Amino acid sequence: MRALSALSLLVAFAGCFEEEQACYPGDYAECTCDTGEHGYAQCDPNGDAYGACGFCGTTPGATPAPEGGGGAGGGKLAGFLEPCETDDECETMLCHVFPAKGTFCSQPCDGPEDCPAPSSGCNGMGICKAP
Repeated sequence: MRALSALSLLVAFAGCFEEEQACYPGDYAECTCDTGEHGYAQCDPNGDAYGACGFCGTTPGATPAPEGGGGAGGGKLAGFLEPCETDDECETMLCHVFPAKGTFCSQPCDGPEDCPAPSSGCNGMGICKAP
C-alpha cells in the first residue's frame, strides 16, 4: 500500500511540470542590428528560439500617429512605447516612467493580452510594460 501511495504521488508531481520554452511565442527581445541600430528579435511560434534581429530602428507593433489633429500645437502625438515627457504628448494620454528604462507612452491594461508587442505584458499597476 505504501508503494502504491508513493507511486501515486510521483505520477501526480510529474504531471505538474511542463517542458520549459526558450521564449513566449510572438514575444520580442531587444537586440543590436548589424547596422548598430537598436532592434528586436521575435520568438518563433513554437517558443523554441528568437529569430534574427530585425525591426532595426523601429518598434514592432507601434503604428504611426495620424497626421494633424489636436494636442499641443496640432502636431503628431507619440505612439505606443515612444519616448514622452507628459501625458498630453501620447496618443493614449499615458506617459509613464519605467525605472532604468526611461519615460514612454504606454496604455492601461487588465492582462498581457491588452499589451501590443513589444511590451512584455501588464504590470501590477495596470500599465503595459516597456521592453
